[in-house]
Amino acid sequence: MSAQLDWQARGACRTGDPDAWFADNMTTAAAQRLCAPCPVRAECLTWALDTDERYGVWGGTTAAERLRIRRARSKPAAAPTTSDDSGRAA
Repeated sequence: MSAQLDWQARGACRTGDPDAWFADNMTTAAAQRLCAPCPVRAECLTWALDTDERYGVWGGTTAAERLRIRRARSKPAAAPTTSDDSGRAA
């Protein structure tokens, strides 16, 4: 296994039912509960976001949740506003 993916060997999902990770939205709660205490949850989520994983539960998130995260990340940041000492915009 490549060093880049060695986190997978430490994942809580290694002991779970493989079908649970790719279940419909009504049954993803069980997979998400298994993810909650997982020691590599952050690495898993990062991998899923970086590779645009569109199916299954990764890093404790569903495909729909990851889509929302990706959309939020792609929005441009709002320009900061400046104000004078009165608190009004300059």
